[in-house]
Amino acid sequence: MGTPFDPETFVVSYKPGAPKKKGGELLQAEVFWRMHCQFLKDHGYTLRSRYQPDWRPSWLDTSKLWIECEDGIFVGGNVLDATRADGTLVMIKAIHRTQSPDEIPVGKLLSSERLASPRNHCIPYLEIIDPPEGSDKAFVVLPLLVSTELAPFETIGEAVEFFRQLFEGLEFMHEHNIAHE
Repeated sequence: MGTPFDPETFVVSYKPGAPKKKGGELLQAEVFWRMHCQFLKDHGYTLRSRYQPDWRPSWLDTSKLWIECEDGIFVGGNVLDATRADGTLVMIKAIHRTQSPDEIPVGKLLSSERLASPRNHCIPYLEIIDPPEGSDKAFVVLPLLVSTELAPFETIGEAVEFFRQLFEGLEFMHEHNIAHE
């Protein structure tokens, strides 16, 4: 059986007297994803094993460090990778509708046929999942993209093209009276 493990208590706590961190625990921001794991699965999206209700860290009872394991990697915040039922890798973004009331309507507009253009470089919305009962956070499904911090430019021309598209996309948004934060 191995080391006893309770996924409900394997969460980082910063309260005085809380157990010392061992590494690999869920962050408070990650608990949100675990709480919505089944809801998203019911809509056809599977989150990584770390957020499954029955998760047991793969490094327990091994000589591996948590940081060496796929399920030791955490992604804090409101965007998380997932797998769609057809096997497609996607990103899911949680959007607080009352704090960001314009984000979904603007994203829908930019993803619409009306604004289809080679100059529109905005990330398209693949699906919008309404919030579960009692929640104000909706979920937007986006294509999985390479982070701009990790863009693998091999030539100066690729970097120039990247920035050309970036500025062209901003200009396109501004022409449609949309400002980007």
